[in-house]
Amino acid sequence: MIKRIMTFRVAAAAFAVSALFAAPAAADPVRGAIVQLEPKFGANTSLVVQVGQNDRHGRNDRRDYRVNQWGQSEREVRGLRRDAVQACRREVVKQAYRIGYREVDFDDDRRVRQTGPYGFRVVLDDVEFEGRRRERESDVTCTVRRGHVVDIHGLPAPGRRGYQHAGGRRGY
Repeated sequence: MIKRIMTFRVAAAAFAVSALFAAPAAADPVRGAIVQLEPKFGANTSLVVQVGQNDRHGRNDRRDYRVNQWGQSEREVRGLRRDAVQACRREVVKQAYRIGYREVDFDDDRRVRQTGPYGFRVVLDDVEFEGRRRERESDVTCTVRRGHVVDIHGLPAPGRRGYQHAGGRRGY
């Protein structure tokens, strides 16, 4: 019993060699012209045939060719979305520091929705603001356009400064 071993590389090489000899022979069958193939092989001659799949999703995958309504691929949107979340987090930390909170903790709960070609609405759930005496949690919503935060909602109000008499009435 003969054991047959055939791999894709062997099949590709056989196909390539047959294509080298069959293509010139079938070049002009109507007129009956004689086609001569003059192979000139030298020391540096090589034949390269690539068989296989270059990506992990298969050769019929259309991931890179899908675009959204603004003409952006999924890869572009992923990068823009990541930049929008980072910009929102930076701005929340900066505004919280200005209010008086010295530490801000973000959970992994976030929702990002694209609102335009370079606009995103980022919702950060359960952001924890920590100060010296107080600690608060709230949901923060940012609007990011072209990598810059243009609107931010949900930051806690700054705490009272000083001692307030009788609900804020002074002088009594």
